[in-house]
Amino acid sequence: METLCLFVEVPVCAFRPHWSREYQDTYPFPPPSTVYGMLLSLAGVDWQQKGKYAGVHMALALEGEPKQSRVLRKFRRFSASKVVDPFTFRRPDYQDLLLWLKLWVWIHDGEAQASLVEKVRISLTPAHRGEIQRYGGLSLGESSHLINDVSLREPDCEGRFLCRDEAGFHSLPVWVHHPRNGQGKTRLERFSFLESRPLVTPSPKDLRWIPIGP
Repeated sequence: METLCLFVEVPVCAFRPHWSREYQDTYPFPPPSTVYGMLLSLAGVDWQQKGKYAGVHMALALEGEPKQSRVLRKFRRFSASKVVDPFTFRRPDYQDLLLWLKLWVWIHDGEAQASLVEKVRISLTPAHRGEIQRYGGLSLGESSHLINDVSLREPDCEGRFLCRDEAGFHSLPVWVHHPRNGQGKTRLERFSFLESRPLVTPSPKDLRWIPIGP
């Protein structure tokens, strides 16, 4: 089965855990569901169609350790349907950020109905890029966290893989359900963050491969 390897560089990003409230901390690693959403955006796939590519497998690794920063910014703290003046419910809170994140992503189609590998390949091939219809900037996480570089290449460095682990410390979303998609639920899975090692494509049965789906 064909496997693609992508390099993704993001100058500023944050991945807020679902339990964060006033203080906006961040996962040290982009959740699989966030990377999946980025790949769909890159391939010009609307979020209503994401189920067609459920079953794709991804492996994720960080090159180096991103620096961390903390900013003070305004957040809205209200339900839009219950207030008249939304500006009344703005207040400043701290947010943790990751700086110059360097991410390696391996993907293969797994059991998906449609080929995300082919869509991503087309989107990154200059001669065929016009076949992809998409709009807006490409982000990882928040829409303002724009990607600086995404390209097809093979790693020649060391890095730390995310690995499925029932006893792992990190509980990360693998599939996020949106109410407008009908019945379903968000799926979390536990992971460990492995020690640094030379980055190579994981073997087929390796737990570093993450199946994406509900």
